[in-house]
Amino acid sequence: MASEKEIAHHLYGAYEAYLDLKVQIHEAQQMRADQLEEALSQIPEPAFEQVDQGKGKKEQKDHSIGKKKPLPTVEDHELKVQRDLDLLGQKIQALVQLLTQNHTTSPTMLGEFENLRTFKVLSGEGFALNSVLPLKQKR
Repeated sequence: MASEKEIAHHLYGAYEAYLDLKVQIHEAQQMRADQLEEALSQIPEPAFEQVDQGKGKKEQKDHSIGKKKPLPTVEDHELKVQRDLDLLGQKIQALVQLLTQNHTTSPTMLGEFENLRTFKVLSGEGFALNSVLPLKQKR
């Protein structure tokens, strides 16, 4: 059976990986949007040609190539990945809360997470689970 320290470290590592993936997905989406904007800015404005329809009426013809949007399936896939990632984060948070509140050795589990928090703070990093496990109030 895994010790509380191993469980806490694996859960925290999984949550950090979740947060990293969320940032990477956001950055990839931003890069994609920037590239699309740049590509669209390089497309010349539509060229119109006057065509005589008779009786003095003129019609404009559009000779430009229509601007194409990215395939909606790519956007749908990105949204699905984002939803799945959010669901993973919620499951990890729920697991951390259940282990630290209801596990038979919940004080030990909470102590291991407090040790992780202390290590992160002392190493100058933020503790990713602050919203799940708020700092204890000093009395």
